Amino acid sequence: MKKTSVLEKHGFAGLNRWPGREQLDHTDSVADYFMHGYSPSGPVISKETGITAFGSCFAGNVSRFLLKKGYKVNAHSWDHNLSDIIRIDEIMVHTPALLAQFEWAFSDKPLGSVFIGSAEEKAQTYHGLEACKTIIKNTDFFIITLGLTEAWYDKKHGQYLWKFVPNKKLDPERFENRFVSFNENLNNLEKIYTLIKQNKPDSKILFTLSPIPLLGSYHGKSVICANTASKATLRAVLHEFLSQKDDENLFYFPSYELVNNYLNSPWKEDKRHITPDTVETIMSIFGQYYLK
Repeated sequence: MKKTSVLEKHGFAGLNRWPGREQLDHTDSVADYFMHGYSPSGPVISKETGITAFGSCFAGNVSRFLLKKGYKVNAHSWDHNLSDIIRIDEIMVHTPALLAQFEWAFSDKPLGSVFIGSAEEKAQTYHGLEACKTIIKNTDFFIITLGLTEAWYDKKHGQYLWKFVPNKKLDPERFENRFVSFNENLNNLEKIYTLIKQNKPDSKILFTLSPIPLLGSYHGKSVICANTASKATLRAVLHEFLSQKDDENLFYFPSYELVNNYLNSPWKEDKRHITPDTVETIMSIFGQYYLK
């Protein structure tokens, strides 16, 4: 028999209650507690759809899964440690770096400089920059994974860097570590969305929040608390952004919520990366709702 909450007893109908383990073990738990309100009206990705997943290791997991299922996925073999475009380093997955790629691809805005190792260099790519630009322009289904809010800012050039600043180059007069604010993240998502829709009006966009925690924090406080603040900010930004839109081709997939609230043992020993079984489970759920 379904339990009745105190609020329901007092006439508050339509209450979505927090599930216990018993509820999460039910066959309909994913539909009821995770995809409810976020499901597309039907599968929207066919074998002909050009898919590009933007982000680091989690985006790589998405790409490899879709490729294995026979879907048309760009940059599926790229190592995020060796690429600064599309597949990007896990400490670069902030909205300023993501926005810069779309401004470069669709508006020809210069990428600027990045820091790699101990040298200031231009962005490195698996293919030439024009080939990467073509990939972005030819994408039909954009999967954009947000990762973190900590970023280094170059006060001299007035831009966010794409990678961390090596300790020996930590000139406080030039560089500062910033927590990208709620409003700045929200504005960046709006700009990304507008650029894609102006240039690819029929394309579909799906946002996710990476479940992968911060590798580290420069804020001088608990890295676990820093990670909580980072993820909470980005999830709140996504909620606000999606709430403002009435677009049947704009989606949110709750990968973050599934990893942290659905699976019992999702993490490898490092407590940062998810196990192959977790990837398979999460992506199978994605496939159930999105793949034709």
